[in-house]
Amino acid sequence: MNPLIPALALSGCVALAALGVALWRRPVEIAGLGPHEAATGDEAAPERPGPMERASRSLAPTFISWLGPARVEAARRRLESAGRPAGLTVEGYLGRKALFTMLMAVVAVVFLIGGNLVAAALAVAAGWLWMDLWLGIVASQRQAQIDRDLPDFLDVLSVTVRAGSGLRSALSRVSEALGGPLGDEIRIALRQMDLGVGTRVAFEDVRRRNSSRSLGMFISALLQTEQLGAGLSGRISDLAADMRRIYHQEARRRAAKADPRVNLVVTTLIVPGTIILIITGMIAGTDIDLGNLLGPAT
Repeated sequence: MNPLIPALALSGCVALAALGVALWRRPVEIAGLGPHEAATGDEAAPERPGPMERASRSLAPTFISWLGPARVEAARRRLESAGRPAGLTVEGYLGRKALFTMLMAVVAVVFLIGGNLVAAALAVAAGWLWMDLWLGIVASQRQAQIDRDLPDFLDVLSVTVRAGSGLRSALSRVSEALGGPLGDEIRIALRQMDLGVGTRVAFEDVRRRNSSRSLGMFISALLQTEQLGAGLSGRISDLAADMRRIYHQEARRRAAKADPRVNLVVTTLIVPGTIILIITGMIAGTDIDLGNLLGPAT
């Protein structure tokens, strides 16, 4: 095989990786706000886009029409779960996905010229799944941070409510003070309520956007007390204790799952390597002539 073909394919992969990092670090222009974007009030400042970003924007309408409404809505939900990282909208996300797929298709053609069908298929799959994998990692980290922050959020909220603050005012103050993805979600809900959305609808949207079970429990308790008019501060304190217990149980469960993996790594890699090192050291220390042990060369 011509040695130029692997070099071209490797250069294409490196260029795609550099492009991915550059595009992820650049916010995109928001072209049409959805309910989540409108509630945040975060409109990107107009800026001169680069050639690759212009290419992704030009590809977005065709790609969106090809995917259909159901897949576009699924993409919107994934973006909302990840907190719209780098200011991404659905158009920007799908445009970048289309661009990466096309670039990796060019790399796949190079592999096909070299007769490597498996590498070509993997290249196209990598281009198609690149943005999805990245967005999944960001969403998972964001939900984990919400689980970590929620008990402290509830403790401060309980103290604020006991001090005589109204629920909406307390939620606004605590979310501003603590920040993070949890504070962002609460502020979005409060902004929606200011725009005329009902309390139940606004917080049900928060539940829909996030997969955190602890956050779902808090929203259920919040809506229940809002409907029944029951005391909220005591319920919030109990929820904070319950969620800390759930978080610790999840941490122990993750540690239990990691233990067999650590044992597997130790058994398959570290122990054999250590045995080889010990035997090699013993042989080197005894000055044994391996040539005599193996017999004369034929």
